[in-house]
Amino acid sequence: MPDDTTSATQREKNDGLEDEYPDVEFREVDIQKDLETAEEYGVRKTPTTLIYANGEQTAEFIGIIDRNDLESAIESATQQSSGFAQRLVDVVRG
Repeated sequence: MPDDTTSATQREKNDGLEDEYPDVEFREVDIQKDLETAEEYGVRKTPTTLIYANGEQTAEFIGIIDRNDLESAIESATQQSSGFAQRLVDVVRG
C-alpha cells in the first residue's frame, strides 16, 4: 500500500515560487539533456538547488530542500542583490 506521507519532489515544493518572486529568475536544468550546464555549475547529484545574487553563488542545496529553507535563501539573495543595486546607485550618484 503506498504511503501518503511520502516527501514531495523538489519541483512540487517549488510550485508557485515563481509567482511569489517575480523579480527572481528560475531555471531548471535536466542534467541528462544538458550535461554541459551541469558540469559548468559543478552539479553532480540531483536535485541540486543553486541560489545566486549578483552573479555569485550564495547558497547550494543538494537533495530535497524544505520550501521554507529555499524561501529564506531566496530572500537572503534578494537582499544581497538589492544592496548591490543600491551600492551601484550610490557610486553612480557619488
